[in-house]
Amino acid sequence: MIYFNNYIYFLICIVPALLVTGPFLSDFAVSIIAIIITTSIIIKKNYFIFRNKYFVIFIVFNLFLITRSFFSYDPIFSLKVTLFYFRFALFSIGIAYCFYLLNPKSLNKFYYCLIITFVIVVLDGYFQFIFGYNSLGITRIHEYRLSGFFGTELILGSYVSKMFPMVMVSFLILNENKKYFFFKISFLILSSILLVLLSGERAAFFSIVLFCIIFLTLTDLIKFKLKIFTLIAIIISLMTAITFDEKTKNRFLDQTIYAFYGGKNYTTQEEKDAALENAISNNKLVIFTHDTHSHYMSAYKMFIDNKFFGKGVKMFRKLCSKKEFEYDEWSCTSHPHNTYLQLLAETGIFGFLLIFTIFILCLVEII
Repeated sequence: MIYFNNYIYFLICIVPALLVTGPFLSDFAVSIIAIIITTSIIIKKNYFIFRNKYFVIFIVFNLFLITRSFFSYDPIFSLKVTLFYFRFALFSIGIAYCFYLLNPKSLNKFYYCLIITFVIVVLDGYFQFIFGYNSLGITRIHEYRLSGFFGTELILGSYVSKMFPMVMVSFLILNENKKYFFFKISFLILSSILLVLLSGERAAFFSIVLFCIIFLTLTDLIKFKLKIFTLIAIIISLMTAITFDEKTKNRFLDQTIYAFYGGKNYTTQEEKDAALENAISNNKLVIFTHDTHSHYMSAYKMFIDNKFFGKGVKMFRKLCSKKEFEYDEWSCTSHPHNTYLQLLAETGIFGFLLIFTIFILCLVEII
């Protein structure tokens, strides 16, 4: 039994690292953990774990997704995703079961594995920024973007921004009263935000900055002076990066500004002002970029077509080329590049409210 538990702990601890390799290994590990933990819970008759309100809401959400898939444009394609989506709920239950019920002390091992993986990914990203290739020899494939371990997939910033909240919580738990806490937490925040900026992912950058602002504002685990120092350091670091790195400036300022004006490189302020006035008068201002705007509008059309239940999971890519949902020649892609718009387009108000309910419950517990 001890060997069995250690094996499960090991699988859970390496999931953050497996995410870097791609979806196959991480998804396989999650599935194995879900099966083993569920079997263990049933054998030991610890059914009370399944009465968790978050688990119940998630299962209702999953049943809704499966039902909606049967009535979607391509049921088989949609069911491939939704039919076993519940494994993620079981994986979450598995983590709680292992670390909080069986062996609470082993939770620190997961924290350390998470932080170590995160630090390695961040350092590798800076290595690629400085030398043009990462520690594995993967070269930089885009002038304005970094990929690190992810190779041809430009998702380094997305990975860092999504893992950052868990890393922050883990770091605070492990280091709250330890020596040099002030410098460690400041370095973690600054290095993470700066790397996301250098990665060229604007949505990921906005997400991590927003999280830091909200976290530093609400938490009482960090002293007020440290909060002020960290915020000032973030501003100075970002301004320095944008000022002295031409590629970062071009990606985050020039390209974004030009996108609002229609995507052209205007040479004078007069041309920019004229383009902006023309865009406003003709109602042609776009959201972020023209491509993004097109994706959003296509998703909005799908939502309007079925407000309550959406078009079905993974159906955006199948329907975006249809005349009734197509905005222009740039509107079709695999997903609309916005989680909430995709949720509304594919699951409607009903699916959105279920996820929103989980967010509200979490927020109430935190406050």
